[in-house]
Amino acid sequence: MSADSTELDPADWDPRDLAFRADPIPWYRVLREQAPVYSHPDIGVVLSRYEDIDRVLRDRRFGVATPSPWAEIMEAEAPPSMYLLSENSLLFVDPPQHTRVRGLVAQAFNPRRIEELRPRIEASIAKVLDTLEGRSGFDVLEEIAWPIPIIGVTELLDVPATDQALLHAWTHAITAVDELPLDFDVMPAAGVAADEFLAYAGDLVDERKRNPGDDLISALIAAEEDGERLTRDELLCMIVLILLAGHDTTASLISTALWLLLDHPEAATEVRSDPHSVANAIEEVLRYLGPLQVASGGGRWPNEPVTIEGTVIEPGTPVRLLLGSANRDPDQYEDPDRFDIHRSPIRHLAFGRGLHVCLGAALGRLEAQIVVPAVLQRFPDLALVDDAPTWRPSFVVRQLATLPVSTGRS
Repeated sequence: MSADSTELDPADWDPRDLAFRADPIPWYRVLREQAPVYSHPDIGVVLSRYEDIDRVLRDRRFGVATPSPWAEIMEAEAPPSMYLLSENSLLFVDPPQHTRVRGLVAQAFNPRRIEELRPRIEASIAKVLDTLEGRSGFDVLEEIAWPIPIIGVTELLDVPATDQALLHAWTHAITAVDELPLDFDVMPAAGVAADEFLAYAGDLVDERKRNPGDDLISALIAAEEDGERLTRDELLCMIVLILLAGHDTTASLISTALWLLLDHPEAATEVRSDPHSVANAIEEVLRYLGPLQVASGGGRWPNEPVTIEGTVIEPGTPVRLLLGSANRDPDQYEDPDRFDIHRSPIRHLAFGRGLHVCLGAALGRLEAQIVVPAVLQRFPDLALVDDAPTWRPSFVVRQLATLPVSTGRS
């Protein structure tokens, strides 16, 4: 049961609190209503309203590159491999480097390449569902939400399917660093994972240079614009980012979508029977409970004094954008806490906006639009086992810890 936001005081909000992480919505509400520009001592200035967050995402006065003295702290505290990722990943670089890198990546990571994955994703989900046919129940996370996105992204890069367990382990270790507030105790394990992940990416690059193919890594190596190519560090970090982000957040989207639809049987019936309803249903899932609750990239940093809601935010101040709160803002959506697959328009911020809008949004949408109806159609009597879901104890990424279901078959 959700806490009553009228009993909450923004001054008491603790992003580490497990009760908040289990159910952040009441806290989002009280922050929007009482402290829309809130200075938290541990994580910086926190924005919670749709209009403010949308404006900052598109405002060129805000960047994602970590400024001094925070950059020096990161360099001193983080393992070299983690610092390399922070200095070369699209999530943490600003123009002109961002413009050059994103332009080169966009040539390779184009809509045609994404759409060409459709038959392979369809074949993969059919094969997975075949293995579940005789089961009376299964865990959606373990059997579907984790394996399918990894299959999709490894197909995209032509990475061996046998490496999926490694990719999964590296992802969990590295993304632990994205949590707020930052826990430096997770840095050593993240550094080991990053060392191994970057070495793995390096081997892939060397192999594709010797034997180029029709895959994304080969296309990234070949991409050129005005005589510019990706540096080796940029190339390795891009491969890591695609493999990492390309399955973690999509796993969250698929599992959350199936939970919400099964929790709303009429909506599940419609998605099962009407292919035209699927796209809008996925957009409503992204709005209602998207994978990223906080804008990725470690927040935003103003490069000059910026005033929001009467508060002056000075350069060097970390600004955290609560996407999950923005997508529940009643000033933007009618009855925002109601899950409605017919909602229109759905102009959510789940993938961000502006220069740093998610590069993999099309792939995530495609996978969810294929997988979710396929599961519902294959198992028409699919039902939730638990009344209340169990969530991973994280703030930045909203992800179920487990999702047991029954198939109605003996």
